[in-house]
Amino acid sequence: MVGEVHLDGTQHGFHWWNRLPSGVELDQTLEQFQRGQTVTAARVATRPPGPLPRRWEEYLLLRERVIKHLGPLPEPV
Repeated sequence: MVGEVHLDGTQHGFHWWNRLPSGVELDQTLEQFQRGQTVTAARVATRPPGPLPRRWEEYLLLRERVIKHLGPLPEPV
């Protein structure tokens, strides 16, 4: 998922989070928006195929930790 971050009516960037196949949304970093910012215009963002263009190693580490905690992840559709 991706949404626009707004402050005082002006867009200041984007915020990303996950929606599981069950529909449950996981947002581990929403608490960073505590100074009047709002996240609006949420929409589904499909991950492009292949490795991420940056921070790939960090992504793999996080993915490994999530799998250890939650079990195997569903295959992408």
